[in-house]
Amino acid sequence: MTAKKPGPIERRTNPAIEAFEKALKALGKKEFEKAREQFSGLLANYPEERELLERARTYVAVCDRALLESRRTSFRPKSFEDLLAYGVYLHNRGEFDEALKALRQAIEIHPKNEHALYCLAATAARAGDAAQAMKALRSAIAASPASRAQARGDSDFDALRDDEEFIDLVYPRAS
Repeated sequence: MTAKKPGPIERRTNPAIEAFEKALKALGKKEFEKAREQFSGLLANYPEERELLERARTYVAVCDRALLESRRTSFRPKSFEDLLAYGVYLHNRGEFDEALKALRQAIEIHPKNEHALYCLAATAARAGDAAQAMKALRSAIAASPASRAQARGDSDFDALRDDEEFIDLVYPRAS
């Protein structure tokens, strides 16, 4: 008896796997919008494919992070107003180093703007740079004495409250 040679392997097609592979190709090409859309379609159309769905959810999150990062790095404020607003936005998000960069650029455009100087002081204080915070706050108060009263109650300056220089600047003694 002679053994029969096996015939060609039949490949069963699975539309869920094909959709997953297509989405992976888009991801590999860094086409994050397209890949996200395809992975989301997989989640919606193949609820019975548990293993694929778990992976697809992970890849949707990867796409979301990549899209968020690309949006963040593509925004480049140039005008004074945009730089100031962006600096405040970053400050409020707790991204103090990036906020300092934007605020310094704003001050390069308008070096005596009391609002920009005050924001720089507050951000430097939150970033732990007391020397820069004091310098900027001194300039903000010189440009607008109202900044002195504002700094008294601003929690951004909590780290400096016991600093003698801060006390002298914000609570000046009558001469």
